Amino acid sequence: MPQLFPVAGALLTACIALSATAQPRPDPADARAKVPPVAIKKAPSPQAAEDPPPADWRAANERVERVGGWRTYARETPPQEKSQ
Repeated sequence: MPQLFPVAGALLTACIALSATAQPRPDPADARAKVPPVAIKKAPSPQAAEDPPPADWRAANERVERVGGWRTYARETPPQEKSQ
């Protein structure tokens, strides 16, 4: 716990220094206040995120049946023991 105080003090000092150098915020009630420009990010193109072709549903159903059916997928994993 004694090590926390120097770190907290350094963090507080950094916050005070940053707030002293920060630009004042424009008054939201002032219609003539200068505001920074809005940066617009473009969305990724649809070609970049293509879905894989659909798999054969019959083969998928057979695979599920081989591993034990839907109950195998629905079974919960046992909780992990907490290490002390």
